[in-house]
Amino acid sequence: MSLTCMSLTWGAAQIDLTSPERQALERDIDQFQALLDERAQELAGIEAELGRTADALRQRIAERDRVSAELADRRRERERIAAQIVELEVQQAATEARIADLQGQLGELETRVQRLLVNLYKQRGRRLGASIASSDSFFELRVRNHYLGLLATQDANLIRELDGLLAELAAERARLAEQATALQAAEADLAQAERDLAAARDRLNAIVTELDATREGQLAQRQAVLEEQTRIEASLGDLSNQLEAEITRLREEEAAARAAAERYAQDRERRLEAERQADLARSRLDAITAPLAPLSSGFIRPLEDARLESRFGEGNNSYVAIRAPVPNAAVRAVQTGRVYAITYLGANFGYMVALQHDGDLLSIYVNLRQPLVELFDTVDQGAVLGYLGGGTLAPNDILQFYARRETDAGSPFIDPAPLLGW
Repeated sequence: MSLTCMSLTWGAAQIDLTSPERQALERDIDQFQALLDERAQELAGIEAELGRTADALRQRIAERDRVSAELADRRRERERIAAQIVELEVQQAATEARIADLQGQLGELETRVQRLLVNLYKQRGRRLGASIASSDSFFELRVRNHYLGLLATQDANLIRELDGLLAELAAERARLAEQATALQAAEADLAQAERDLAAARDRLNAIVTELDATREGQLAQRQAVLEEQTRIEASLGDLSNQLEAEITRLREEEAAARAAAERYAQDRERRLEAERQADLARSRLDAITAPLAPLSSGFIRPLEDARLESRFGEGNNSYVAIRAPVPNAAVRAVQTGRVYAITYLGANFGYMVALQHDGDLLSIYVNLRQPLVELFDTVDQGAVLGYLGGGTLAPNDILQFYARRETDAGSPFIDPAPLLGW
């Protein structure tokens, strides 16, 4: 993973070899290369010390990682059921509100029905006779009978309205009972998911405790951590091509949609849809090719009220560990930038989000739960990228924060602490 060859590659348009910027870059490259060399030496030393026990310990580490993945699955299942319970509770509250409204309407109808029954009792047998007696002509009698019929229709409609309201009320009560049953079942599922989660956590803790009990086990875990860190660093290596590939794809998509719009010139609906697709591709293309906002005078820290837990270079680490004051804290963009990468690193360390900033700077955030941003989104300084706690081995209040410089001369990871004021 040597950077020596990269440190010598400069095009004609690059900065002067003796400039302070070039000298700073060369120092960063040398510092990162020294860190990588020390890590390689440590890994070689671990391999030599473990000797014939290495294979057995690797199997135990693999078992640890399998249980870690199971634990992550259990967490997701618990979150899914918890979300289902919240949705059921919202539905239940809405049903109860509808029932309360229907009961209010029912009270009003009951009052009207009571008045109708009293009126019918008083007028029973006299309505038709009174109407005939007060009629002076056959025509007037027909008119009076018509309105008497309307009154009877209104009475019948009132009863039908009452019946319909009672049926609706019964349906809502049945729906409420179904929701209560579903809620009870979901709560039972959640209780089981909590038990399964606790069992998986206990198994993982038992394996880690067993490994920690011997020096060999500790070395095997240290080896796994260093290899994981190297994998994280390498995962960013070819992502610079990802943006170019997306730009190419969007250009081709827009061109195809514009061509389709021309072919559908006589079909208005298909032409408009093709133009809409072309406009969407162009809008997305403009968004991801727009120049990044210049860096402001200061960076903010990715966690509020946080403290620096470990520094760059400690334990051959190419990141700083930042501890939040609470678990699962919000992780924020340190500067305005574009989402450069979103990668699920696995159960042990959760999600990684990388932001590209002006000035060839990348900021990288590790140990996130499901990110709240999308690839190539432009985000403002302070925007929430996600929440801590994505990994099962990384503590849920620790952020691994990396910074990297992207240049033609090399892409070293640099100490991000000075950027954050530490």
